[in-house]
Amino acid sequence: MKLSPFNWLAISFFGYYCSFGVFMPLFPVWLKSQSYPEETIGLIFASSYLFRFIGGIFFSSLIKRASQLLSSLRYLAWASCFTMVAISLFAENFWLLCIGIWIFSMLNAAGTPLGDALANTWQQQISLDYGRVRLIGSIAFVVGVSVFGYLTGIIGKEYISWIIAVLLLIYSIAQMTSPSILPLDPPESADQKSITFKALLKNNLTIKLLIAISLIQGSHAVYYTYSIIYWEKVGIPVEMTSLLWGLSVVAEVVFFFFSTKLFKHWQITGLLYLAAIATSLRWGLFTYAQEIWFIIIIQIMHCLTFALSHYTMIRYISTQPLSHIAKLQGLYSAIAGSASIALLTIVASKIYPISAYYAFMTMSALALFAIIFIPKQIKTTVIRQINYEG
Repeated sequence: MKLSPFNWLAISFFGYYCSFGVFMPLFPVWLKSQSYPEETIGLIFASSYLFRFIGGIFFSSLIKRASQLLSSLRYLAWASCFTMVAISLFAENFWLLCIGIWIFSMLNAAGTPLGDALANTWQQQISLDYGRVRLIGSIAFVVGVSVFGYLTGIIGKEYISWIIAVLLLIYSIAQMTSPSILPLDPPESADQKSITFKALLKNNLTIKLLIAISLIQGSHAVYYTYSIIYWEKVGIPVEMTSLLWGLSVVAEVVFFFFSTKLFKHWQITGLLYLAAIATSLRWGLFTYAQEIWFIIIIQIMHCLTFALSHYTMIRYISTQPLSHIAKLQGLYSAIAGSASIALLTIVASKIYPISAYYAFMTMSALALFAIIFIPKQIKTTVIRQINYEG
């Protein structure tokens, strides 16, 4: 059975982000159910993001041609599934648990840049609408965090890792289907030398963008690691906290659905300014939000913090030469999506046990600091469909 590129990516994104929707907010809760203290949980998560950084860079560096993306995603899916099973079996052994989480983080992290690289390839190859297909991933995240968060409240937090393993198994099986149109290298790719990460980092504009986006997305570290634990402490049950996480991603879904219409005339610089200010405001208000209606507003702001910043970087990357896309995706995912969060999770793990307020205010200040690094002008080419020959 062959699926259209849109449907293949939609199923792939749904499987990946549904499992990630359980892992991201609920895995710290699972660690706590295994009797690990909050500071240890923070350090485990921080170290996992460092390995996500390594995995994103390493596996992206192996991709020389767009035609390698499908097989790479399949191998990574199965390896992630088997590793999560091992984590579930060795949860009581701290060092085996850490090794398992580190390996899983490397494997799982690569799924994001390679999946987005495939989407960007098809965007140039057949004018695939990235925003529409990416919102499927956001819907899947909502399903993961809401449905399985609620299920966790019924069957017990100790089963979270096994839920993730089963979801990864389903995702891996789905990856074995074939798209009707394969991702192809442009005709000139055979004669092009693959660009290196070092060459990309010589671009001053790219460096500034990565620093700015890393501060914006990295400031989500306290939220990712401690939000559910914090809400539980103020009396909100895990079933409700899962719904609150789901609400933030519903806002993300709505954003991606309307993103092209709303922001197609915006400059990348303006989008980044908006994301930085919104992110700073969100974390500055987080601990003041005690009533549900206030928390709902804070969660809806996710569409202007993570979703907007992610959309902006994808838009920038999609205008770059096709030979640069996979490695730019790898850099973005590794640095902004992993390394920055790892470093700031370490910071958070030291501040949060002392004061949740100061932890979130620190993130608010860092997000605002990103404005200094946003380039004044960013020139990009117009996305155009490229003619490919099979």
